[in-house]
Amino acid sequence: MKINFKLAALAIPFFFFISCSDSNDVQESKITWDATNFTMYNEFMQCTAGEDYSQEALDDMIDSWRGLGLSESLLGGWGYVSVSPNESSFNNYWELSWSSKEEADAAWQEWVTSEEAMAWIEQTASVLQCDADNRDGYDFTFPYDPYAFGESPEDGSFAAAFSPCTLNEGMGQEDLNKAIISYNAWLDGIDQSEVRGFYAYGVYIPEDKTADEDFWFGNFHENLETMSEGNELWEATGGDAKAELESVSTCGEPEISNGQVFLDPTKPEFS
Repeated sequence: MKINFKLAALAIPFFFFISCSDSNDVQESKITWDATNFTMYNEFMQCTAGEDYSQEALDDMIDSWRGLGLSESLLGGWGYVSVSPNESSFNNYWELSWSSKEEADAAWQEWVTSEEAMAWIEQTASVLQCDADNRDGYDFTFPYDPYAFGESPEDGSFAAAFSPCTLNEGMGQEDLNKAIISYNAWLDGIDQSEVRGFYAYGVYIPEDKTADEDFWFGNFHENLETMSEGNELWEATGGDAKAELESVSTCGEPEISNGQVFLDPTKPEFS
């Protein structure tokens, strides 16, 4: 069933707190934020590794990208390499998070006219090439505090599972919101001693209203091992919350990836 909808706010609104030194030196600025239930505009670009690809070469590439004077509207960036057992269209992707679609479009207009950016693309083509012209856009929300289970690993690594989901017949936005509230309540009730490491989840609503999916459900874990443990806990104790989510939507096999933080304005090592 295809419908047009956005998730309603479920808990805490979005806040920015900016503190600066008394001087004009903006290097002393610090930004912290609570992203819960703030609707961001996220884009995915499919990428292809080149003949000079290596982890070291990729790290150097991303480091130089962060030095290009990126738009202040860019809230984050992540890279993904699929480890799903079956061949999939979701292999190597670059995700960008923006404050809005309008801000994203404006930043891309500046990017394609920047001589420095075009030179960077040419210089790094043998490491990684990404299809910016055919990027996919989504309204993205964290319906639950992404830091409730602690900070993500300091080295920027994590594991991700993206599940394509469609609403069941007769179900709509209100039904999904209620199911997510039940899922959040289940998360609230988890014994923290049963959980190892970071966990967060997000919901992606496709900009393309002709997409096969009504939404994508993204789960983000410390690593693949803790992801497996989390899935086992959900299967064993999900109970009514699991039944409610399954009554509202049907999700396909998740695309499993190793992820890496490319940009995080709140962390100096990734900014």
